[in-house]
Amino acid sequence: MTEEEFLEHWYAERPLVEAWGKFVAQKLMQEISPLVAPLSADIFVRMPASPRVKGDGSILTKAFYREKNYTDPLKQITDKVGVRFVVLLAREIETVCRAIEVCGDWEPSKDKDYEEERAESPYEFKYQSVHYVVRCKADMQVGGVTVPAGTPCEVQVRTILQHAHSELTHDTIYKPSVVDTPGMHRAAAKSMALIEATNDYFEQLMELIETKVAPNKKLSIEMGSLYRELVGRSPDITKAEGLLNDAFASFGGDQPAAMTRELFTERPFLLDRIRERAPTKLLFRQPSIMLAYLAVAKRQSDAQDAWPLTRAELKPLYTDLGFAAPDS
Repeated sequence: MTEEEFLEHWYAERPLVEAWGKFVAQKLMQEISPLVAPLSADIFVRMPASPRVKGDGSILTKAFYREKNYTDPLKQITDKVGVRFVVLLAREIETVCRAIEVCGDWEPSKDKDYEEERAESPYEFKYQSVHYVVRCKADMQVGGVTVPAGTPCEVQVRTILQHAHSELTHDTIYKPSVVDTPGMHRAAAKSMALIEATNDYFEQLMELIETKVAPNKKLSIEMGSLYRELVGRSPDITKAEGLLNDAFASFGGDQPAAMTRELFTERPFLLDRIRERAPTKLLFRQPSIMLAYLAVAKRQSDAQDAWPLTRAELKPLYTDLGFAAPDS
């Protein structure tokens, strides 16, 4: 097959490959979401997980000039489209891997696992990432096109630090476009060793932070469940949830969830106000907005002092409860 013939077939296949990549990225974000709740998947994944289709030059180079000895390169190349999931800590990689492996829309195969490589060569410090190839399990309609069974998409999972190392070194040291040197390899190994040590320190710090915020996280989970039950929609948790939760956690005493339920049972019209505003107002998609209502209902003055945002954003809660709006 000539390069021209290859590209002709590639152009016909590319829309299907691109549609599959978009589906994989979106589906994985959906699978990750319940695994990291109450944290939003958009926060857990630190960079947009946008699929990228190989350009003509890249796919031609791999098909004809990389000494891969393909007999049918268009079928055998598995990274025609790829999507990268970047997380903060190495321990969080397993969460993405679990989401990949449980999804029923594809057949996953792990093509690279840095932890296995590290166990086999504990004295080496080199490029680290987890790579999967996920193949469409059955013909599927995606974005107006039929994606054939077996269509592959490469999924890379790595930390921010691993990603930075890869961006700096991978295109030069591990690919043939630049002639590498022993000094380059040595510098890359030292930087990866530092990255591993830094990740260990980050994880120790995260454990200390998680111990400190555990009560607030537990309360946020409880309020999230209550929000789904009473409001009838899923919350859209952002950093605003942390602000509200931290400000009003103490207003519910020893049983904040029970006291909040009691308030909204006695005044169900408040749920209607939340439902009305939630589609357009971010604060009313945060579970702990219910705690804020409880605080205003129980201790108006203290709630005003504790409110972490603008007075204008607090005003609707007072008016909903029939109180005079706080001063601007």
